[in-house]
Order: sequence, then structure tokens, then C-alpha cells
Amino acid sequence: MKLQNATAQLKSFQEMNLPAPIIPALEKMQITKPTLIQSQAVPVANKGANLIAVAQTGSGKTLAFALPVLAKLNRKPEARALVMAPSREMAQQIYKVFQELTADLPMTACLAIGGITGSKQANQLKKNPRIIVATPGRMNDHLNSNKLLLQGVEIVVIDEADRMLDMGFAPQLKTIQNTLRGERQTLMFSATFTQSVESIAKLFMGGGEVFIIRSEKAEAPVETLKQKVLLIDRDKKDDRLLDELNATTGGVIIFAGDQEHTTRLGKYLKEYGYSVDFIHGGLSQGARNRVIREFRAAELRIMVTTDLLARGLDVPHVELVISYDLPFQAEDFLHRIGRTARAGRTGTAITFVTPGDARMYSLLKPYLGGAQEVKVDKDFDFVRSTQKFTAIPVGEKKRADKYEEKKSAYKGKRPGKPKARAASKPAARPTGKAPGKTFGRTSKSYAR
Repeated sequence: MKLQNATAQLKSFQEMNLPAPIIPALEKMQITKPTLIQSQAVPVANKGANLIAVAQTGSGKTLAFALPVLAKLNRKPEARALVMAPSREMAQQIYKVFQELTADLPMTACLAIGGITGSKQANQLKKNPRIIVATPGRMNDHLNSNKLLLQGVEIVVIDEADRMLDMGFAPQLKTIQNTLRGERQTLMFSATFTQSVESIAKLFMGGGEVFIIRSEKAEAPVETLKQKVLLIDRDKKDDRLLDELNATTGGVIIFAGDQEHTTRLGKYLKEYGYSVDFIHGGLSQGARNRVIREFRAAELRIMVTTDLLARGLDVPHVELVISYDLPFQAEDFLHRIGRTARAGRTGTAITFVTPGDARMYSLLKPYLGGAQEVKVDKDFDFVRSTQKFTAIPVGEKKRADKYEEKKSAYKGKRPGKPKARAASKPAARPTGKAPGKTFGRTSKSYAR
């Protein structure tokens, strides 16, 4: 594989040689000007070249591959596309973008993910849809029963390649690659470019010429993001969380460390009357879809989640991201804060850091971009360790001591209301507004 830097850049969608209905579809989505990654990736992909794009989260990567995919399918009516994403939620979001873009185009799309009836998906796949959006695991399952499902696929997209490999999808990707036949174009998008990502690129792209776009700030937060770090004792986090939520009126995503904490925080905030719900991998796919749908429609103001949704989720009205617990991997922090300040918009990220977080906090420093550090507790001090700080290997998912410390702290506790907070307790239901949106719904809607 011979890497070559891509230099072409187009400044408008009109220059991109897109199918005629695409421009009005973009305008309907309130997208009028391409982002940097879109202006760089589309001209390369339109030439039929293989491409690796390493760019910041929130930079507009979905359109950077969706537009050239549709342009190619429009030019070649017999061609088909396979788009792969690491999680169900990301695949659903990509599928929705394709649906919006193809509303006035004679192209069919199919979504193949877990949590949805496999037989229905299999029937749709047998009809040879022009676009298949899938997770590697579910696509692999379908191929086990029908090897011909990918006939005619001439363009393959691998989105969030680094995350796929972290999640252990390398075997499924290799199986899918072995099933593909004939010449094809591959577009790979990733937030990082590691050796494992390069190995998968070689597998799909072979030894020919490959164009690469590498943002100088690919692994840094966007410039429109304002960050704040709160150095705080663990037992004061709940009170401070209420203060931060009361200080903003827009959409909020709160990241917790595990499913147990996510559920606890969601129920705790509901008791205070906030428009909130929680989501994690332990819920059914239907429940997860409902929470995302309601949050995207601004029927919910606040969503509490694990790192399940740290990548890919694009909700324009998210003004604030709160890391209530630090992530298990430093890389995931970059994707958390990338849920706001997307596509040129402004946003804020607040990170809670407790005395036991010294090691992980040191690893997050490159992603904090000169964040304001606020010492909430005057006597705050980190619990020092004699061990030298070292980077956590990619794929490591445990910080056992930290996890057990948090787990034992909350186990068996009912999320009670903080006592000396009567004056600052929020109204029965906050009615924060995002542009064109009204948050909140009646308490009856939670009785499900």
C-alpha cells in the first residue's frame, strides 16, 4: 500500500458533481457549505481512488463518504455499496442520513444490525438494495447463510475503523473482505491511524496507491469547544451536577462510567423533575431506539449514557457534555466531548475529576485543550500513587481498582435528594430551549 497525501479541495457542494436532487436535500438538512474533511475527501473519492481519512470527531465524516457513494451509484446503476459502522446506533444514524439524501433518488437502502429481526433483514438483503448499512457482526451473520448477498458491491466504507478494531471486529472484517468479489473502491474513516487500522486498510485496499487525508488536529478537540474541569470530591458530584444542569437550557449528554451508574443518575435526575432518560447496552434495542429518538427530537433535554454513545451520535441541539465519570480509555474522552460543538457549532464540555482520578486525568491532558480548571473543594488533592503514569494499551477496558471503588460507593444506595439544597432545587420541570425546540414532557410519560 502506497500512501499519497490528498491535496484537492472543493469549496462548495455545487463543485462536487453530485446527483441533482442531492443539493436540495442538503439544503433541507440545513447544510449549505462543506466542512474541511468533506471538501478534501469528496474529490478524491469521486475519482474512484481508495482513501483513508483521519479527522476530528464532529468534522462531518458521514457526508464525506455518503456524497461520493451516492455520486458513484448514480453514475453506475448496477453498482452497490456496503457501509459498515461499529455500533447499532452509529449504523442507524448513517442509514438515516442516506434516507434523507436519497428521498428523491431511485435508490434503496437496507439496515443490517443486531436487535432487529434477522429474517426481515435477510429478505431485504435478498432484494439487492443499492446501499447496505451494517455492523460487521450482523453482516457476517447474514453472510454465513448466504454468501451472495454482497454481489455487485463496488464501493466499501469502513467508518470509525479504530473503534471497530477496539471492539474486536477484525475477524468479521476479514470474513467480509473474503466474500467480496471483483474490483472495488474502499473509503476508510478513523479518528486515529494506528498499526491495526493500517493492517485492515491493507487488507481491503491491497498494495496499490491509497490517498490519505490526515488532519493536523485529528486527535484534538475542535476550536469551537469550551472546556472546564471540576476538581471535586466524589460525594459532592451529585450536588454540583444539579448546579451545572440549572446553569444551561440546551440539550445535555451525561457520560457515566458503567450501566449501574447510568441507571442511578437517570433515576436521580428524574426525581428532581428533569426531562431526562438513560441508555446503555443492557437495555433492549427498542428501549435504546426510543431514548435516542426522543432525545434527537428534543422531547428529552438530558440523556445519561455510557460510552456506548461516545462516538457517532450527531444531535445539533447538544450544548453541553458532562463527563460525570472519567472513561476507561483516554481516546473515548475525545469522542465524548465531540458530541457537542459539531460542524462549526459552539459547545461546552465539563469534566468531573475526583481525588482517585489522578492517573486517568494525566492521560486526558492532551485532549483538554487548555481547559479551565476549577478547584471546587479547597482541600482537594489527588490520591498519589508511586507508580509512574503510563498510557493504557488500546483495547484495555478495565481499571479494576477504580471501578470497584465506585461500584461499592453506590451499591445499595437509593438516589436521595441532597439535604441543604431547598433553595436551589429546580422547578417541577425545567423548560430549557434549544433553537426551534422545546424540552420537557409530562411526568406521566415516564410511567412505562
